Amino acid sequence: MLKSMTAYGRAKISSKLGTLAVEIHSVNRKHLEIQTNLPRELLPFDHDIKKWISEKVSRGQINLRLTASFEESGSQKLKLNTPLAQQLQGLCHTLQEVVKAPDGKVGLEFFLNFPGMIVVDEETIDPALCRAALQELIQSAMVNLNAMKQAEGDVLQHELLGRLQFLQSAIKEIGQQSLQATEKYRTKLKERLEEVLPGCLENEDRILREICVYADKVDITEEIVRFQSHLEQSEQLIRSSNDRIGKNLEFLLQELHREMNTIGSKTGDVHVSHIVVNCKTELERIREQLQNVE
Repeated sequence: MLKSMTAYGRAKISSKLGTLAVEIHSVNRKHLEIQTNLPRELLPFDHDIKKWISEKVSRGQINLRLTASFEESGSQKLKLNTPLAQQLQGLCHTLQEVVKAPDGKVGLEFFLNFPGMIVVDEETIDPALCRAALQELIQSAMVNLNAMKQAEGDVLQHELLGRLQFLQSAIKEIGQQSLQATEKYRTKLKERLEEVLPGCLENEDRILREICVYADKVDITEEIVRFQSHLEQSEQLIRSSNDRIGKNLEFLLQELHREMNTIGSKTGDVHVSHIVVNCKTELERIREQLQNVE
């Protein structure tokens, strides 16, 4: 089962705190990266939000934007900064003594206009209530996000299985052609020897030795077996219930590339070389598609 890394999910809930809304965008990345944009009041829950997301997603870049409209219940009140006022009053007395100024009173206007003297006292949001609301919100958005990931993944799965089927047919054809390569070489060798050294074909042992050396040099049986094995493993992964298979498929793709390169370097058959080129093209298309598989 495949899941795409490109998706979008959103959710909105109303709670005792007010209205909370979130939008989550996901794009492809080699590893998991989570970026959040939260209201100031909800910054203490940033770690929790990232944890909830990482439990549902294994890789990709996640961009989250959360907005909140809190219920107004007289939660903001003006408050005098008493310690600052006392400190400022003491400094005024000290200044009078230092400069030997005549006794005088500092007006209230001076204190009220001093920066930080009047502050906003905000009642603390109930952490447990807020955490529960946020968890419900994020989980709801992740359900929508994963639904889109799965829908995109179904399309990718169909395309990848089709490409694997093409490679299965191609490697079988390469195997059939390789079986005929030795016999073709035997015929060509005899023809050349007859042209250059007429009558030397009686030395059949020498010809057989040449053929054996050639057959060993161009033998690709092991490469074909390994290539087919990697194809089978890839198909099993794609059809499995595991939804986090992107990295495993990328590893198998590297091995498929390696085996196909070896086959291409060993073969001297024009038809096989043509098939190898087509296979490499198909493997490159698979590589591009796997970049978006979680």
